[in-house]
Amino acid sequence: MSIRVDKSTVKTGSVTFEVTNWSRSVLHEMLIISVDNPNAPLPYDYPQARVPEDQVKVLGEVADLEPNVTKAVEVTLTPGWYLLICNLSGHYASGMVAPLSVAP
Repeated sequence: MSIRVDKSTVKTGSVTFEVTNWSRSVLHEMLIISVDNPNAPLPYDYPQARVPEDQVKVLGEVADLEPNVTKAVEVTLTPGWYLLICNLSGHYASGMVAPLSVAP
């Protein structure tokens, strides 16, 4: 359970994420969340084992990514910090999160 990125910093502006689910059998997704501090924990709904999406700033997502499938999402990012997470039940808590820095 991990999210791997080929770049940890990108330039401000339009960014296209090509997201591949390398799992052999598990459905995943990827949300792009704007954060002030990439080391601070996100709010978490323990009974549902998910981040409550209405309590964070989601800028884009690739939803319901089947195994061995690639999808793309394009978003416009401003300077700051973002987290890329899988928000399916238990996946974020299992380590499916990666920080992303956006620089001018």
